Amino acid sequence: GVDRACHWGALDVGAETWAFLGSALDALDPAQARLLPHFLERGGVFFSELPPGVRASTSTFPRRNRLISGASDAVLVMRAGAESGSLHTAKAGRAQGRPVLAMPGDVRQADAAGCNALLREGHASACLDAKDVWRAVGVDPGWMVAPGKADSWEGLSAEARGAYAVLDRIPRTFDEVLTGSTLTPAALVSALVELEMTGLVVQHPGRLYEKI
Repeated sequence: GVDRACHWGALDVGAETWAFLGSALDALDPAQARLLPHFLERGGVFFSELPPGVRASTSTFPRRNRLISGASDAVLVMRAGAESGSLHTAKAGRAQGRPVLAMPGDVRQADAAGCNALLREGHASACLDAKDVWRAVGVDPGWMVAPGKADSWEGLSAEARGAYAVLDRIPRTFDEVLTGSTLTPAALVSALVELEMTGLVVQHPGRLYEKI
């Protein structure tokens, strides 16, 4: 389904992808157990908050969904019926302050009822194309180049390299980066802008900075 397609798409381009389970790590259902070796070999990561031996149930999946939204920069509901589990993720995302988007669907289709209800009730913004997602997370892809190119790194200033060394894949506030660096506030502002322009760092809403 769409979950698998998203995981595989991320892995195809060398990105991170995390799968949050509705069971313990030692109690996978047969379908998950078949996917696990391929997922891990390609760099994916499985997570579960449940103790060993707990199998998936109708209660563990809604509970699990808050972890999905909590680990996300935004929540996008692509298709959901009126009772879809995705609506639990959307509700948790709103409570956690995450941008929530939904793709509108044909009002005659039961599979679109959940998305349309989110939009009607003002609980989600409409997503009509990928640009809506970029805007929701505060990223302008037109300003970015593919990260990791040698010429991008070689052309960085010493200040930008110093700031980059402090950052990691967990978003950090400006003050956290400042504390971990030897730069002045003004120099750090300049360094972070330089890193964003070269596509090595992304700024999330709330002045949170993450290494790509």
